[in-house]
Amino acid sequence: MTLVIFYLIFAFSLNYIFTKYQILSSHSGSNHQRFANDAVTLSGGILLFLPSLIIFFKFGMIFTICLSLLFFLGLLSDINYLFRPKLRLLYQFIILASFVLNLKLQVFPTRIDFIDNNFHNTFLSYFFTIFCLLVLINGSNFIDGLNGLLLGYTIIQFFFLIKLEIISLSGIDLTFYYYFIFILIFILILNFFNFLFLGDNGSYALSFLIGYNLIAIYNNSTYVSPYFIILLLWYPCFENLFSIIRKTVSKNDPLDADNKHLHHYLYVFIKKKLKVSNLFANNFTSILINLFNFVIFYLGSNYYNLTYVQLWIIIFCITIYFFTYYILKELTDKNI
Repeated sequence: MTLVIFYLIFAFSLNYIFTKYQILSSHSGSNHQRFANDAVTLSGGILLFLPSLIIFFKFGMIFTICLSLLFFLGLLSDINYLFRPKLRLLYQFIILASFVLNLKLQVFPTRIDFIDNNFHNTFLSYFFTIFCLLVLINGSNFIDGLNGLLLGYTIIQFFFLIKLEIISLSGIDLTFYYYFIFILIFILILNFFNFLFLGDNGSYALSFLIGYNLIAIYNNSTYVSPYFIILLLWYPCFENLFSIIRKTVSKNDPLDADNKHLHHYLYVFIKKKLKVSNLFANNFTSILINLFNFVIFYLGSNYYNLTYVQLWIIIFCITIYFFTYYILKELTDKNI
């Protein structure tokens, strides 16, 4: 309880100082910040990053260094010092490659014969792990386009990992996860009311943290299907991959940001159809998307060791995504 009280005092004080003196403040027009009318501080990432160093210290020094580098990379992006997407992607790759190679981290086996046969080549296995983490980090940054979407999604992931009693496979004591979830919920509440945003610094750190947790859980388990892990990550990863394909087909730079994501179209639809405020539409959209994923994860959690069931659920998710995306896009293009 003492730690909780200390954290709350620290968090409120830090956020007050950042807001009053407009430190790391973001105005409308960038990412999810376009939904805010006034400048909002990007202190959410800092409130998440600092306790993460303590809570997940057992992951080791290499993990701590990598988490810190990704956090500061996001921080440089937030202050517009590192605004070129290709350069950020290059730095992400270098950081993640160093991390994966140092820890000899592999996502293996995948239970797909073609991939597993080729993964006997260690280089390909390492590259695949780096690629997965890159997709997750940037996809998570995409879905952070709405208040509470990434934070809520992460809380749901941890909820089911605890419910299935497999989270201890990561090597971290369950009590520490309870502290971490409390921090996520606290930041989520402040985020919902536009008191703060995560920023790139927060989304990079949080997605890397959940990614490594899931890899550790899978690698230490003989009964968790790899496709249950994929299911838990399907939304941010598919959002990123679909965005790359969509932009490539339309002959645009895949790394350029745009507002043509599913959550943006759903936000616009809700705002215009219900004639509600920006903040209400923002939060309601996040709740709807996370509610869908909660139901999906619940179904998947009942068969978390059955690969074929997980595959069908993932296919269902992708089908629903496409169906919803193109309907909302058409309605938005027609101004509903």
